[in-house]
Amino acid sequence: MTVSATPVLKHVRTAATVAAIATAATLVGPAPTASAGSRCRPPLCSQTWNDSGKGFYALKNWCKSSGSTGSYTTKKPTCDNQKRNWLSPGERTKGNQDWDVFQVKKGRCFKVDFQLTPGSDFSRKYNRKNKKTIYVKVANNAFAKVRSSTC
Repeated sequence: MTVSATPVLKHVRTAATVAAIATAATLVGPAPTASAGSRCRPPLCSQTWNDSGKGFYALKNWCKSSGSTGSYTTKKPTCDNQKRNWLSPGERTKGNQDWDVFQVKKGRCFKVDFQLTPGSDFSRKYNRKNKKTIYVKVANNAFAKVRSSTC
């Protein structure tokens, strides 16, 4: 009679994973959280990278409890302690700060790649030619790379 080692190996791998997570939690401390506009620890920091040829503003706070990465509003987020940061071509928001929004001004068109951790990456085009300025949400587990300022 042959006995399979597969179930035993599965339990060994599971035990090793649990031990590794417990060790990391002990070394790092409690799980980090990121509230809008606060300092944070990656990967819970929303970030925006300007890889386009035009500058634009990133804003600290989405100021709403609704919305997901890539959603947008035409109403400028205005809440307490709102800050904005000009991103010239090639610049990005700081990795240890939480920047939840980027602006697409009237007349502009941005192509954006979103990377989510965890989650599925996706791309979106925001064409604001002859339309109002919008403010695009970047959730705490997301990285937005503005690739192009033309469509």
